[in-house]
Amino acid sequence: MPEDVRDLIRQAPLSFVGTVTRLGDTRVADVPADERTAVVKVDVVLHAPDALKNLAGSEVTVQLSDELDLPAVGDAAAFFTHEAVYGEALAVKEVGRVSPDVVRPNIARAATTADAMPFSALQRDIEDEDMVSHADEADAVVVGVVVGLQQATRAQAGSGESPNVTEHTPDWWLAQLDVSHVEHGELTPGRITVLYPNSRDIHWYSAPKPKASQEGMWLLHATEGDLAAWAPFQILHPDDYQPAQKLETLQAARR
Repeated sequence: MPEDVRDLIRQAPLSFVGTVTRLGDTRVADVPADERTAVVKVDVVLHAPDALKNLAGSEVTVQLSDELDLPAVGDAAAFFTHEAVYGEALAVKEVGRVSPDVVRPNIARAATTADAMPFSALQRDIEDEDMVSHADEADAVVVGVVVGLQQATRAQAGSGESPNVTEHTPDWWLAQLDVSHVEHGELTPGRITVLYPNSRDIHWYSAPKPKASQEGMWLLHATEGDLAAWAPFQILHPDDYQPAQKLETLQAARR
């Protein structure tokens, strides 16, 4: 698989093989037609969020990229896109395009496996690559189980001051991990405290939210500034929690 396709999958949440049926047209009232607007019939969905997995056979409006050549009516391509408008009809913005020949092996392979979509295996590989890269940047990587959870307080940090509460307040909590394995970092097995934002605000929603008795591989980052008074490490990135089995994936990548 060409590296540019892997990059496009990282950039685009929706990709499909489709055929251009009309140029300079639109099926969505909120998306006016111009010379770079096309109506495309979806032949095969390559990867998509759950709500868009059944697009095959439908027509979508594609705002074509200014950086790519205009296709002709009847041309087929693999389109990589961002969702723009979704109502009675779908409009998307193109971020990349490749020949259908490039992705046909993925379509054929998916037909003989249990994978839900042609790019499912490739997405797993990309997720593993990103996890390994993120682990290499972490200050410690451990396997452990959550044995305690409590909201962080100023008293615990040695300060009686109350923080300013806003809609974006992280709502810091502390997780006690019983660490059974240290993959790297200046730690030994045993109990450790980890800081995390428990808020569901959009700023913090994707951060891991540890649960009681949850076991996994934790990618820890040194806590800096005033927050270090609460815990030596924190977890903020979506990849900072991984199933414990991912330890084998990480170790294999590092060999």
